Amino acid sequence: MRRSISCFVAVLLMVSGYALVARAADQKTVEGELVDMKCFAKQGAKGEGHAACCKKCLTGGVPAGILVEGKAWTIAANSAPLAEYASKTIRITGEVNTDAQTVVPSKIEVKDGDNWKEIKMDEGHKM
Repeated sequence: MRRSISCFVAVLLMVSGYALVARAADQKTVEGELVDMKCFAKQGAKGEGHAACCKKCLTGGVPAGILVEGKAWTIAANSAPLAEYASKTIRITGEVNTDAQTVVPSKIEVKDGDNWKEIKMDEGHKM
């Protein structure tokens, strides 16, 4: 009985360790322009000329995206706290799903001159 429990615990620890390594491997950092997915998908809207509309869309709940090398990735988080950074360069660290082109952020930063400033996502704004 003791041997069975020991084997079970050993297997459980190995599987848990593998899961943690696999989860860490999914973490990636991407950098690009913050866009609203509605206007970008509909008409390719981006840039400073679209910043006011982007801010309005993000405030209204339209999903946010990050434009990376010409492709928009959906940010799986509430877009409202990001609205004031519409059309700015952001950097997101999180879990990336390349099949769905989504990123679940663990950290979001906005470029501030030559530095990066972390965007605080309130607990109520996380998905």
